[in-house]
Amino acid sequence: MQIIKLSLTASLLLTSLQAEDYVQVQILQYNEHNNRASIFSPSLEISKDFGTDYTLRGTYSLDSISGASPTFYDASSGASAYARGHTTQENVRYGGVEYDEPKRMIGILSGTKRFDNRDELTLTGSFSNEYDYRSSELSVEALHWIDEGKNQSITAGISFQKNVILVECKENSICDASSGASKKLRSDAFLAQVGFTQNLNSTTRVESALFYNNEDGYLSNPFMNVVRYYDTTPTITNETRPEHRRGYGATLKYIKALRDNIAWHTGYRYYHDNWEINSHTLSEELYYEINSAFTLGAGLRYYMQDSAYFFSKDKTHFSDERYASSDERLGSFDAISTTLSLDYKIKKNIIYNLSVNYYTQDRGTTAHYITTGLKYNF
Repeated sequence: MQIIKLSLTASLLLTSLQAEDYVQVQILQYNEHNNRASIFSPSLEISKDFGTDYTLRGTYSLDSISGASPTFYDASSGASAYARGHTTQENVRYGGVEYDEPKRMIGILSGTKRFDNRDELTLTGSFSNEYDYRSSELSVEALHWIDEGKNQSITAGISFQKNVILVECKENSICDASSGASKKLRSDAFLAQVGFTQNLNSTTRVESALFYNNEDGYLSNPFMNVVRYYDTTPTITNETRPEHRRGYGATLKYIKALRDNIAWHTGYRYYHDNWEINSHTLSEELYYEINSAFTLGAGLRYYMQDSAYFFSKDKTHFSDERYASSDERLGSFDAISTTLSLDYKIKKNIIYNLSVNYYTQDRGTTAHYITTGLKYNF
């Protein structure tokens, strides 16, 4: 049997051909070196078809996050993200500031309608809540088959997201009565994407897409600090990012069944935004179906990014600039991710999956994470 192990996007595009009823439980464990971040996240997903024209899918997950984010702080006030203000050069420190977010809840609900020609319309709503951040999102995606043989398709989708950021209430702050935060800040995000899929033959498929994103509002990290006026009057303050971010990019993927039981994926993604961040992503994946029960997978991804124009980790860099950040995720770096995966069909309707991943970048950050779970088809 020829297999092509589909990416998430491709799976969504071919929902009408792969609709099924299932319950899936997944567990993610993520760890960065030096205790920078540790995440434990169990999730439950249920999908149910109603006839051949409707599918309802729901996902519920919980996160528990802890660690120590690297940033500047005033050593005389302790290693806290809120250790800010005027200080001395001797008290300027850069290091891990501990944090603990014991619970984040994420809920996603989507419904798909299939028409007589098997075109599809999918509506998805999601909500995320943690003690200092709330997010709600609504998205719509349409799939149109160009030909009767289902060899060509076009997808178009848009999503709208609204976020509320609660900045922690500190002593002598004016606190918001309803949230207990000194400030209740907001941001909005919009994403649009259009894609095209072409089956070149019975074993080969090409996928391409263009996307555009637009973010407005409070886009800074309330836990990230910078140093200003280090050479005169050292001052540690919260970072400040632009209130607008516009980005666009493109993706291209080639999927080939090399043999009846071996599939190869190769892909490229380009991104650019008005923060002057450019990124390139190259990915390679190989899947081998050993027999009817076991499928092995291996993946390699290379990521390269330029830094934002307002980024610097140099404590002597900033003075009165409007925008400033020391967040390493906005700096220039190269990163490599490797993945090994296993799918095991315990029974005809029960599948076990395991994925082991390792991430490293040239700035020194390394991480490993494991996902495992069971899928029951009913």
